[in-house]
Amino acid sequence: MKLKASLFILFFMFLASSAASAQVDRRIGREQYKPSKRKQEKVDFVEESVKYLTKELTLDDFQEAAVKSVLEDERGTITAINQAQGLSADEKKAKAREISTRIFKKVLPLLTPPQVEKYTKMEEAKKF
Repeated sequence: MKLKASLFILFFMFLASSAASAQVDRRIGREQYKPSKRKQEKVDFVEESVKYLTKELTLDDFQEAAVKSVLEDERGTITAINQAQGLSADEKKAKAREISTRIFKKVLPLLTPPQVEKYTKMEEAKKF
């Protein structure tokens, strides 16, 4: 009887120890709910905008370079708006509209009449 009780206790201890070690390094708790830190690739908005406009409007090399120059000129103000802490959302939208209008007025003379028509439609569709 003592032998059976000893074996039973020994068996129970073995099971308990294996169950306890099964949880080692499973990171249960607060760590599992932390968002994963994915490295977001920084995208240059000027390059992306030029690619998009080149594709949509079939810009030639001169037009592409001129549009890129216009967008590069406005890069600082766009970045400043995005990083501004004290501005409300409405103020940011108003400033973004001003910049968008300035860019539109600078790009328009660079385009051919069919491109102007298409660009105007694109701008009207994107009004925010």
